[in-house]
Amino acid sequence: VIGILVIAVSSTLLFLTSVFKGANQGNVIAEVKQNGQAVLDSLDRQIRNAVDANCKNVSGTPILCTDVSANKKYIKLIRSGANPLHIKCFDPQAGSVNGSISTVEAPASIENPPDSSYVTVTNQDTLSGVSISNCNFSVFPATSGVSSPPIVSVSFDANQGEKAPSRQDFKASAHFQTTISLRKY
Repeated sequence: VIGILVIAVSSTLLFLTSVFKGANQGNVIAEVKQNGQAVLDSLDRQIRNAVDANCKNVSGTPILCTDVSANKKYIKLIRSGANPLHIKCFDPQAGSVNGSISTVEAPASIENPPDSSYVTVTNQDTLSGVSISNCNFSVFPATSGVSSPPIVSVSFDANQGEKAPSRQDFKASAHFQTTISLRKY
């Protein structure tokens, strides 16, 4: 009888452990997806209201926007009646700093604002926040002769914060990608 009880209790504990593990992993994935979607929504609002967009590298010189090998690309949004808005990706530093997407409004005369002036649009808490990696912007300019506005493509991966306390099997990551057509063209 004791042997049967031991088998029944151990089976029940194994089942409950599996259920809790699945629920915890589901919560972590849902939180990462929610944080990533919030970043994407924020970028969408800011990009849609621009008049034009330029894709540049960190030195401020124009580059081919489809060149994914360029390091630390950023995008410059030209806005009607306001200073240009610069959006830049910052890489994560393993275990210490989350990767982020950050913005800064700067006068048109400033081509490459200093990194210290950027304000992140992501949650920078290394425990519960989200770390952005594999961030990329592409700009497809307006086509001449046709009333077609510039199109901006954004893609990034959202991951758990760099110091998130989780086991390897609880690591969560979600890929986000969208194409945004400028409205104010």
